Amino acid sequence: MPRTASPIQILTTVAGTLVAKEKYASLEEALREFALAAVRSKTVYYRRRIQRLEHKYEMDFDAFTDHLKGRATPAEEDDWLAWRSARSMLGDWQRAYRDLRNGNSR
Repeated sequence: MPRTASPIQILTTVAGTLVAKEKYASLEEALREFALAAVRSKTVYYRRRIQRLEHKYEMDFDAFTDHLKGRATPAEEDDWLAWRSARSMLGDWQRAYRDLRNGNSR
């Protein structure tokens, strides 16, 4: 039975190949850029989710929250929960991106 490489081994192998081809100066730089790209991708994803909901309801989250008070349909409640979650996740990914850019680790 073949042994499966761990995600760390895969990333290290890919990064090592790119360092060998002089695309990055070091393994650490390559891995950091991989992480930044992944985090940027998540921030784009959540921004788009929020924008779709803003477009759908033609208002921002706070206005939508006020609009729903006491009269939300189940579909609107589902969208509100998804919107709230997307806003929270976007904030988390933005903080992760800032931490990576600033060299902070938790």
